[in-house]
Order: sequence, then C-alpha cells, then structure tokens
Amino acid sequence: MKLYSKLIKTIKYSSIVLLAGLTSCNDDYLEVGAYGTPLLENFYETPTDAEQGLNAAYSPMREMYGVENFLASNSNDFLFGDIGTDDILKGGARVNDGPQLFEKETYTLQTSNNSIRAVWDVSYKGVLYANLVLQKVPPITFDDPDQKKQILAEARFLRAYYYFDLVNSFGGVPLIDEPLEPGKYAVPRATEAAIYTFIEDDLKIAIQDLPSRFTKGAEYLGHADKGAALGLMMRVSLYQNKMSQVQTYGEQFLLLPGYELEADFGTIFNPEGEWGTGSVFEINYASNTSKLGSRLTHMMTPRSKGGIGFGQIKEDLRNEFEPNDPRHDASFYNVTGGYGTEWFNRKYSWDPYSNYSKPNVGGAGNSDTNIRVLRLADVYLMYAEAIYDTDPATAVEYVNKVRTRARGTALPTVVPDLPLTLSGQPLLDAIYHERRVELAGEGLRYHDLIRTGRAAAILGGQGYQSNKNEIMPIPFNQVQLSQGVLTQNNY
Repeated sequence: MKLYSKLIKTIKYSSIVLLAGLTSCNDDYLEVGAYGTPLLENFYETPTDAEQGLNAAYSPMREMYGVENFLASNSNDFLFGDIGTDDILKGGARVNDGPQLFEKETYTLQTSNNSIRAVWDVSYKGVLYANLVLQKVPPITFDDPDQKKQILAEARFLRAYYYFDLVNSFGGVPLIDEPLEPGKYAVPRATEAAIYTFIEDDLKIAIQDLPSRFTKGAEYLGHADKGAALGLMMRVSLYQNKMSQVQTYGEQFLLLPGYELEADFGTIFNPEGEWGTGSVFEINYASNTSKLGSRLTHMMTPRSKGGIGFGQIKEDLRNEFEPNDPRHDASFYNVTGGYGTEWFNRKYSWDPYSNYSKPNVGGAGNSDTNIRVLRLADVYLMYAEAIYDTDPATAVEYVNKVRTRARGTALPTVVPDLPLTLSGQPLLDAIYHERRVELAGEGLRYHDLIRTGRAAAILGGQGYQSNKNEIMPIPFNQVQLSQGVLTQNNY
C-alpha cells in the first residue's frame, strides 16, 4: 500500500477545543473532556505520535501536486517553473487562460501572483511541520532508538527539500529552524548562501542516519532514504556550481547497492515503473480514496480528453531529439485541435497514452500517478557534468549508460554512444543535450538554464531579464504582513 494512502489524516496544529455539555460552580463533579483535533501541547508523547507528526511533514510535499490544492497543483516546477522556457508552452484554452501562468510565460510576474504565493505558503507549511518533529520528537522515549533516528533524519531531509524550493524560487528567505512563538513571526531574510548552508547541514545528517530503501520492505516506499538524501545533495550542490561536491556525493551514491537503469525507458512513467531500480525518490499518490491523488496529470491532459491542457510541449524541445530516439514518443503525444502546440507530456498522462487509468474516485484530478522527483539517470548526468573537465572518459561512460538505455533494442546507430575521446566544451554540450531530452518535461529546464548561465541567451527573446528573472518576487502579502521586515526582490 502506498504511503500516502495511509495518511488520510494530517495533524492539525491549532488550539481549538470542542467542549460538550455545560458546567456550573455547583456541579464541580461534572468533568468535561476535550474533543476534536489534538492539542500540540499534549500530542507529541509517543512513538506513534512522532510517526504521525512525520506523516504531516510529508503532506505539503504532496500538496504541491495534489488534488486538494488546485492553485498549488499548477504552481510547481513541472508547470509554473518550466513555463516560459524553450520547452514548455503555458497552453490552456486560450492565450490568457490561467493568468498566473501567463505572467510567468511572458516574464511579467506581479507580486500579487497567486502561484508564487502558493509556493511560499506550502513550502513554509512544510518547514513548520518538519520543525515541529525536530523539536518535539527528541524527548520522546522509543523502544527502538533506530526508529527515532530515522524519523529525525527524514524530517531533516524534508526541511532541506522545502528550503531548496524556497531558495530556488526567491533567493534568500527567512531562515526558521524552530516553531515560532506568537508575535515572533516577522523574520528578516537570510542570505542565499546561509540558506544553502542550512540545507546542506540538514542533508549531511540525513545522509548519515537514513537507511537505504533496498534494505526495507515495500511499506517504506515513499519515505526519504539515503539514496534520496544523496541525490538531493547532488542537486543542491549542482545548483550552486559546487562541482567537486557533486562529485563527492555522487561517488557516495554510486556505492549504494540496488540502483540500476530500467531496461525500457517507456516503462518508467507507467504504473509498473513506480519505485523501479532507477527511481531515487518519488511522491506517492493513491486514487482509491478521495483527496489522495495528484492533479498534475489532469492539468497536463488535453481539454478534449477531460483535462485542462496546460504545460504543452514546444517544437524546439521536440527538435532537440535525435532521429528515431525512442524517448521522443515515450515522452510526448499529439492531440489535434484546441489552443497551443497540440503536443502533451506523456510522462504524466492517462489511458490511452499511458497505462494509468483515469480516476473514478474523487473527481477528474484524483490521479494515482506518482511524481518522479529524482531518477538515477539524473544522478548519472549530474555526476558526468561534475567531472567532465577532470575525468572526461568517466563522464562519457555515465552519459553512455543513459544513451544505451535510451535506444533499448534498437541498432547502435540509434542514439549512438558518445566517442570515448570526447572532452571539453563538446562533451559539456553533449551532457546538456542529454539532460534536456532524458529529463524532458520533468521540471528541470528552467533551473538548468539559470545555473549554467544560458538563460539570457536562450530565453531573452521571450522576455527573460538577467539579474531579475533568476528568482521570483516575494509575495506581496508576506511583505505586508512583515510590516516591512521582508525586503522585495527586483520587481
């Protein structure tokens, strides 16, 4: 059973208590109990409480793609993040459908944009829930000390995950490492460097204390493990251009047993591909219960097929694929009619474009499609990029692992291996190409262009401006609530 199918109840942190009955000064024998949601003060007392608190800390991660928060589900990197790149068109029913996405596509983001507010709100909710686990769980007595260590390590991973989204979206943000007391909410922005250091410190503990999922049972799938922490640390390091650090953590990852590229690229984004040997981290969803599904597939499905039609594939991306590359047809499909490019993301699709069935519980958005956050192919390509100038032969080896899998059973002339002698800028360009086609439609293009310094040259014609559009504006309501403590970005 998927992890989130067990998480029907998210812990609510409030001080509201429902009282039943009436009391009087003469009826002191009548004791009225508290009902409703548990109070924070008396909740974190047992290992079961700790597990439930950790489950709550996973919930905002799921919410960014989930059916219960419509706004958040079109504000993640798969849609909002990559809209406006050379890969993804906003789509929808018309040019101005989805005004918050239209602002992203045209580089006219306003501080009142609802999507940037969703990224901020959901991410800081995740930070709060992770902070509560890290503050409240240490005093709890566990019969199994490894269980406590693992819970705290997962909370560290989650806090790093949420802050990574925040720093990529807004730059330096308020650094909050514990639940805040009333009246202490106006926290100034920390520097971007300080946020990254904080993320790395959390991930170092997670790497040290988390087990590998390959040593656990199926019930563990959906939890962060050592491989996920190492993979995220590689991405965090890559986005800072700390290539020696990417190499260090990549070498640690490559020592882990159990990981292997799936033989058929086309199976990865189908039900049979969930948590395969090439999966590093996924967000689990279930459609057998209302409100536990992902809305991303609904967002990306054509309107004529019951979806909303956002996140369409641009011709520039399709032309990046080499002739006969099987990944093209495994990644995209064409539905004629309607507004946009008429090409859609097969990686998040339903029958007949994938083996996922359309939801029949909880509405059209309640898909059981897992979100693939980190894949082994990405790890290989990050590692290759980190060492391309110091060990080009090994870099070529790891790129060729990805290309060999891509062609599958086709002739070696299809997606041919890179020459073993390739080096320098041609090798780096080949790695960039491989990332674009292998990871197409997976929410990484915008950040890849920014971190490699190519955004202005490639996206300038679409309105992108250097020293501005690398990050988004701080939501206006947050600046207002802080009474001027939060300073705005260049917007």
